[in-house]
Parts: sequence; structure tokens; C-alpha cells
Amino acid sequence: MKTLRPHLFLFLLLPAVSALAQEVMPTSESNTNLPSASVPEIVTNTPPSVTTPPKPVIKPKTPSTGASGIALLGSFNGASAGKFSVSGRTLRLSATEGTSHPADDWRRNLDFGMTQTRGNSDTLRYSLGLDAVKDQETDLFRFKGKGSYGESDGVKDTENALAGFRYERLLTPTLYALGNIEWMSDTIADLNYRFTGILSPGVRLIRSETTVFNLELGAGYIEENKAGDQNGYTVGRAAATVEHIINEHVLVWCTGEYLPKIADPEIFFVNAEAGIASYITRDLSLNVCFQERYDSAPVEGKKSSDSLLSTAISLGF
Repeated sequence: MKTLRPHLFLFLLLPAVSALAQEVMPTSESNTNLPSASVPEIVTNTPPSVTTPPKPVIKPKTPSTGASGIALLGSFNGASAGKFSVSGRTLRLSATEGTSHPADDWRRNLDFGMTQTRGNSDTLRYSLGLDAVKDQETDLFRFKGKGSYGESDGVKDTENALAGFRYERLLTPTLYALGNIEWMSDTIADLNYRFTGILSPGVRLIRSETTVFNLELGAGYIEENKAGDQNGYTVGRAAATVEHIINEHVLVWCTGEYLPKIADPEIFFVNAEAGIASYITRDLSLNVCFQERYDSAPVEGKKSSDSLLSTAISLGF
């Protein structure tokens, strides 16, 4: 009996020890409610985004049209290969307020000039010319015709006529090709007719808002009849054209070409022209022009040089 008492005592003590252990030791459920150790937060210093302000839009300067509705400044921008030919010039005005034609439409000009004197000498001079030009992005077409007549003291001293067609094709921004045919006659110089056909490349050396400078170098063929003597031969050709806008209403130009006979360079032709145009309105201008034609082999008894100073009113339609 004495040996069973310790075991019985331990048996009775076990539930008490177990209950005491549950009171002292926290359960796993209570551990979840304990505050956890805080982890330091990593803060990155991101620079604030910088917004670049938009660049101001600079609008191109629009040329003033003035009361007449014309603006020569900027007329050469966007135009095709050639605004000129040696036997006459053309100008594509910018499409501004007051424009009566689209920029790529046919533009026609009628020129009329007349001079008459009475007194110690009686003279009568008049001239008539017509130009039609269609200028597209890469192609230019031009028809022209003009004639002059004059008398001095009842004697005819001026009678000539000219007609021609010119085509230009833009190849690159600076290079173009052209074909030109021309027929002319001059009764006073005994030139029954002269037909000229030209093929030539051209280069645009200067092309700004106010100035154009072109050079052309090529070859062609001339067929002519002087006082009943008919001849035909090949010729070379070198030409230069300059046109400059002085202000919004005034334009000046100068052209020249040299045509030597290839088989005999001592036979040659020189054609030159210089003039000024003052635009009263977009379709009306006053033109003053000086022309010089030189033939190194004229008909016997005739002069090599023919000069003409003319004043004309030009009407666009």
C-alpha cells in the first residue's frame, strides 16, 4: 500500500500540472495576435517628371497684297522649272486675295503698245502680243505670239512677227529639260522666215523668293529663208535668264542667248532682252522693254543689228 502512494500522487498531480502549463505557455492561436516586428519601408527618391513646353509654331510670313490684291514677293516659291524663255518672260503670281486664276491654271496676257508722232516727222508704231502659260508642279507649257508694225513719214520701216511654243520638264529640284520651237519673219530685214528648234537641259542656280537665275546649254536646228536664199544648219545654244522682284509691285528681268552655227562659228545669232514691269493691279501692268537681235550674216545691204525699245500695257485674263 505504501508503494502505491507515490504513483497515485503523481497520477493525481498530472492534471494540475497540465492545467498550470496551459495557463503559463501561450497557445499558437494567441501567438498570431502578437505584434510582429516592423520592417523598415524602402523609399525611393524618384525625381518629379518635367513637362517640356511645346515649341511655338512660327507661321510663314504672308506677303501683303496691298489694295490692288497683288503680291509679287514669294511668287517664285513652288513654281516649276522655268519662268522664262529667252524670247519672252512669264511670271506666276502667288495665289493670294484678288487672284482671278488658280495657280496651276492657264494664265494669258495680252500686250498692246502704240506710239504716234505728228509734226516735223510723222511716225506710227504699234505692237500686239499674246502669251498663254500653264505652270504645273513638274511641267510648263507656253504659247506665244507677237507682231510689230511701224511707219515713218509714210514709209514702212517696221514689220515683223513671231510665234512659238515652249515645254519644260522638271527632272530634279535644280535640273530641267526643255524643248522650244519658234517661227519668225522680218520684212524690213528681208527675212522671209526663220524656224528654230531647240532641245536643251537647264539648271536653276538661284531660286529664292525674289530672284531667279537659270542657265541653259544645248543644241538645235535652224531653217531660214533670206531674200529667197534658203539654208538649214545645226546650232549650239547657251542662254541665261535673270528675274528679280524689287518690291511687291515692280519686277525686272534680263535674258540672253547665243546661237552659233556648229559647222561655222563665225555665223551666229544673239538675242537679248531687258525690261521692267510695274503692276497696277494683279492683272494690269505697264511694261518697258528693250530688245536686241544680232545676225552676223545679214542679207547684203542690211544691218546686222535690230534694236527695239517698247512700252506696252499688259492685261491678264
